Amino acid sequence: MEMKSSLNNRKKFFQKLSNKEKTMALVVLAALLVGAWLPSRIIVSTSPSLQHRFFFMTPVSTKNIKTGDYLVFKHKETDFVHKGLKEKNDHLIKEVGCSPSELLKNEANRLISCNKKILGKSLERDSTGKPLPQFRFNGLVPRNNFFMIGSDPRSFDSRYFGFVHADNVLYKALPLW
Repeated sequence: MEMKSSLNNRKKFFQKLSNKEKTMALVVLAALLVGAWLPSRIIVSTSPSLQHRFFFMTPVSTKNIKTGDYLVFKHKETDFVHKGLKEKNDHLIKEVGCSPSELLKNEANRLISCNKKILGKSLERDSTGKPLPQFRFNGLVPRNNFFMIGSDPRSFDSRYFGFVHADNVLYKALPLW
């Protein structure tokens, strides 16, 4: 009996609200729900290696990935990269520079191209003077592999650590800003 009375009181309360107040309550409720979900989908890149800083992460189907897409991925060869705040932060975000079945070539003077489009030049040393590993490959990108590239010439990307396998791709990242 008490529960029925409580429901009736709530019903009467909402009946007393104007249409504008009801709309406002729905907007606030929707904002709270989106606010609880949205932050886990936003990633901020603090690295200067990309031209974009804010990305919206979406689930990814590796068969729908194409050159030019941004991906969040794990890579085992990042042990010597500065990890930021988290010690085990092995996630990177880069742009797909060359996709499976596209022609990747190491040109003269450490230039790297995909289908004859220059992607960048690999550097011999990092900013502290340490030698950088050099990924060497000439041929078609193997199935389920992606050559990842940053927009900055000093970006730590596939020029140094090689292909990223589809199994290591975590999200597709849509640039917001």
